[in-house]
Amino acid sequence: MAEEHAPLQVAAIDLELTCRRPLAAASGVDRWVARAITGAGRGDPGPSTADPVSEELVGRIEVLSVDLARCRDPWAELDASNDAVAHIGETVFDQNTGQLAQGFDSRLRGSGDRVLVVDYVELEPAWQRQNLAGLLVAVTLDQLRAGCRVIVCLPGPLERRSLDDHEHERAVRRMQVVWGQIGFTPYEGGVWYLDPQTGALYDGLVDLRRRHGLPEHV
Repeated sequence: MAEEHAPLQVAAIDLELTCRRPLAAASGVDRWVARAITGAGRGDPGPSTADPVSEELVGRIEVLSVDLARCRDPWAELDASNDAVAHIGETVFDQNTGQLAQGFDSRLRGSGDRVLVVDYVELEPAWQRQNLAGLLVAVTLDQLRAGCRVIVCLPGPLERRSLDDHEHERAVRRMQVVWGQIGFTPYEGGVWYLDPQTGALYDGLVDLRRRHGLPEHV
């Protein structure tokens, strides 16, 4: 089988982070969207008649940022989201107090006020199978980790859809490899977590940058 190549060099990718927060009724949970794109801002600044550089989407990552100090009931907020996020919420949060479950919280070194929940990761078909998802997620989380107590994710779909047992297990294992490269470790119920205070995220990011031929300094 011929070796697959990414359409462009990874160094040509930009990461665009945006956040939308309602002013009327802030819940204490913000949704950050990271768009990995190529072409944005890379044109030579010339006359206004020059053709702009076309922007192409590489992938999209969505992360929920739960502010434990501002959110009245983090468990309820996550439970009202999609099934995967609700499952993460009921695994790491206490339904009675709404806060992080004591048994889970006791594993963490930090005392930050924010919990990051990775909700969605998707690459465009042309960029898949390049081990690029791990790098993009790691860069995104590195940008959002200030004041973060813990990062959680579900490295595998809750629904099997059209996959049989063997195919589903293979898909989950592939995803677990990606999350393990970033520094995540398994907890319970298929939920994995990363404590930013351990340095695992930094180490994983340095390694992933090296694998993709990028400078190790971040």
